[in-house]
Amino acid sequence: MSAVWFSGKINHAQTDCLAGFTAAYAVYNAVLGRHIPVSWLAYVLATTYHETAFTMQPIEEYGKGVGHSYGEPDPETGQTYYGRGYVQLTWRDNYEKAQDVVVNLNTLANDVPLVQQPDLALAPWVAAQVAINGMANGWFTGKKLADYLTDTQTDYVNARRIINGTDKAQTIAVYAEDAEAALRLAHGEGIVRSLVQMGSQGDDVRELQLMLDCDADGVAGNATIAALTDFQRRHGLDADGMCGAQTWAVLDREIYGIN
Repeated sequence: MSAVWFSGKINHAQTDCLAGFTAAYAVYNAVLGRHIPVSWLAYVLATTYHETAFTMQPIEEYGKGVGHSYGEPDPETGQTYYGRGYVQLTWRDNYEKAQDVVVNLNTLANDVPLVQQPDLALAPWVAAQVAINGMANGWFTGKKLADYLTDTQTDYVNARRIINGTDKAQTIAVYAEDAEAALRLAHGEGIVRSLVQMGSQGDDVRELQLMLDCDADGVAGNATIAALTDFQRRHGLDADGMCGAQTWAVLDREIYGIN
């Protein structure tokens, strides 16, 4: 994902965001029995990428709800439930829903006091869970991930209705496809990449450059091809300076530990 979304220059905030989602996904699936399909996580990540303008940082609603009734302090708690997080969580009832399902990833207990401390929704590990649960359960528009992403369909375009009608639906669908490919690779599944040779450009080139510890500019020039040829030679491959299926497979094995 560093290659595709961040031009090989992922920063600390972006890393924290992905770590929060990864931890939540692992705990939900492996420990709590809350099944989150890869396609769901991919679309939530794509939405986060878009909604945060690629920063992957939890944000507060601009104006903190001024002009909206949810922007007024709650008479019972004194807190204001304006939008916070990757996908903006608003209204006290939604903070209550989030409090019921968000878990402390260290204790696995539902002990995150979002109603009394709504700013906790800005913590990456909380914001990730809010985004996953909110989109899975229809907190935002009534539409849910299961309406569009099932065992028999993957409709990343119309999944945008979970958040905001069809605004930027096609663009976010492409982000989701990128995220799904990265997630499947991380799970040890093979993915299809393009042939990279001298003069090739794009995200596959950038990923190759990151794997070979080259400048990740997305253009296969002399330095990239030299590093590729050296890798091929050291691993008993035909040192032709072209990265096809066989070379990609060896790179995946050596760099990512994927057999």
